[in-house]
Amino acid sequence: MQRKFLSWLFVLICTAFALAGLLSFLQFQRQSEARARDLMSNRLHDLMLLVRFTQDNMNHVAQINDESTLELTRAAAEIIRLNPTVIDSPEALQGLCNELGADQLCITNQDGMVIAGVPKSVLGFNLSKHEQSRPFMECIHTPGFELLQRPRNNALNGQVLQYAGVTRPDEPGVIQLGFKPQHEQTVRASADFEKLAGKILGSDAGHIVAFRDGRLLNRAALNIPTSTLLALPLDNVGEVTLGGKDYATYAIEENGMRLVALTPWREISKISYKSLRYLLLSNLGLFAFMFIVVWLLLRIYVLGGLRRINKSLRRITEGYTAERVDEKSTPEFTRLSTGINTMVDAIQAFGEQKRERLQKELQLAGAIQSTVLPHTFPAFPERHEFDIYATCDQAHSVGGDFYDFFMPDDKHLCFLLGDVSATGIPAALYMMRAISITRELANDGLTPQNLLTKANKRLCAEGADMRMSLFYGRLNISTGDLRFVNAGTPQALLSHNGGEYEMLSMRSGAIVGAHAGATYRECRRTLRPGNRLFLYTHGVLAAADADHIPFGALRLQEALRAEAPTVADVPRRVRAALRQYTGEMEQNNDITMLAIEFRGKWSCHAHCDITAAAPEKLILMLQQKLESVLAAPDSITELQHAVSEICKTLPAECSVNAMLRCNEQEARLTLTYNLPQFNPLILLPNLPLDRAVYSTDNEASRLKFSKAL
Repeated sequence: MQRKFLSWLFVLICTAFALAGLLSFLQFQRQSEARARDLMSNRLHDLMLLVRFTQDNMNHVAQINDESTLELTRAAAEIIRLNPTVIDSPEALQGLCNELGADQLCITNQDGMVIAGVPKSVLGFNLSKHEQSRPFMECIHTPGFELLQRPRNNALNGQVLQYAGVTRPDEPGVIQLGFKPQHEQTVRASADFEKLAGKILGSDAGHIVAFRDGRLLNRAALNIPTSTLLALPLDNVGEVTLGGKDYATYAIEENGMRLVALTPWREISKISYKSLRYLLLSNLGLFAFMFIVVWLLLRIYVLGGLRRINKSLRRITEGYTAERVDEKSTPEFTRLSTGINTMVDAIQAFGEQKRERLQKELQLAGAIQSTVLPHTFPAFPERHEFDIYATCDQAHSVGGDFYDFFMPDDKHLCFLLGDVSATGIPAALYMMRAISITRELANDGLTPQNLLTKANKRLCAEGADMRMSLFYGRLNISTGDLRFVNAGTPQALLSHNGGEYEMLSMRSGAIVGAHAGATYRECRRTLRPGNRLFLYTHGVLAAADADHIPFGALRLQEALRAEAPTVADVPRRVRAALRQYTGEMEQNNDITMLAIEFRGKWSCHAHCDITAAAPEKLILMLQQKLESVLAAPDSITELQHAVSEICKTLPAECSVNAMLRCNEQEARLTLTYNLPQFNPLILLPNLPLDRAVYSTDNEASRLKFSKAL
């Protein structure tokens, strides 16, 4: 009976399969034209969109390249202004050229003669002698003039370069940089219509021909008369015969550009036949499935028991360890259920033991990490040249983030911020080893570049098979000279006298521990009194709210704008902003921050904004800050009196920004107000001040004065 039932079922399904195949074939024949229209229309519209998008990209790249070239030229002028000795050193000029990524650097005198530059072949070249370089002569006679040229052949050797020039800030002359337009050439090469059409077409079977205002843009793949293609109707399937082959055609036109697609009917039919084969195979699979299902129904009693056991096993694997298999329909299933239940009990007991061991390991690693990280603040209460504060909030009991700071001598502060790519006791020990090696090498007086190179070699040689991102800096607390190296992902921001934070320009090197031969590039920055440096790990930006939207760099900038009287308030403000943003969401990333304020010889800094009619806030700030440095009461009173008298000379609605710097011997106050060309010192010649200087520009005036304390 079973065999007869399966035979009749096989005959019926085969008959249905044959009828469905015949009907499908007829339907696919009728759909060939529709497929041809859709296929060619989609390709042409995609190509039209790609052409527009590529053209926009070319324009955008050219704009970005122009802005970058001019900005780098300004930077070169500023570097030469700050360090004029660079002009006399070919090595320094070459280094500056390499740092800016330029291929040519020219510095001229007031006659347009190149007196210094890279390469040496530019020396003695006169800008006024060649059509390409002559426009830059205007920079000499027009202070602040800037000129940017499109890429063109230069006057020296005919090489294609893009030149930008600015007026020398130190004396009459021109500073000119030349760059190879590699990015723009790459984009233009990728925008070649043949390549774009090839990407869209994806096959050699068809062809796309383009016209703009009736002019052929690309090489026609077939010998087709242009008039025939231009006469084809738009947005309709046509047909042409070429070389004994029938082609389906489709044309579109937009903004004077006409695209024509030609596809052999044979290839379109292939698509239909391929779809038909796919349908027949699908029907064949359905037939096999139905046949197998019917056969399985005959054995449902056996499969039913297995299905129930598998359901219980799935719940166990999902974590429901209290689940038990209770299938007793046959003795075999009874024994199988008992064996599975026994195995689950053993696995559960083993997992509990493993969790206990892991918990003890994490507790030990957390204790190690807590011992290593400095957490006493203020860390150096006897030092007035700087202040430092750091926090480390781990997402779990032990994380990979860490920080450290120390003074190897009386003139330098060393600090680091890192993230080990592991957790637990191995990560804690690796962190301790990294800190120990860093301190040892720092005590030897190594520069950050050499220190990180040697530390990487030693850590790789120990074979710990771990990786670590690290930011290491060395600050001269007397001069403000900061040298640092970044290996990996930690970020750094710098603020000027409580203003906006800007990203510290640096290049990231290879992460520590990845390769023993890795080298690192050292960066340098001079800090001014009042500058604040803020370091943070990736967890700050990655903290997400309930909608899984990360905190991001813009919100970090907003948090840093909050008033922070002390450097310790900087990480606290950011932590408060993170807590408010994430709400009740669980912390998934370690969050580590380190803030440093450089004071230099000034032990106290403060600033405030007032109006001339209400100087009370400034008077109170002077009282508090000068008393904090133990200034004489008479000196405080005299300085407050001078401020009050100056404000009386200004209009009541005038806005005034006050910046105070002081120590135990002297106070310096700078008043900036939006009233150009007005000097209160003329009206107040007898103010009790030791020194007063007035300056102005087109937008504001500044009054700087000092008072011995």
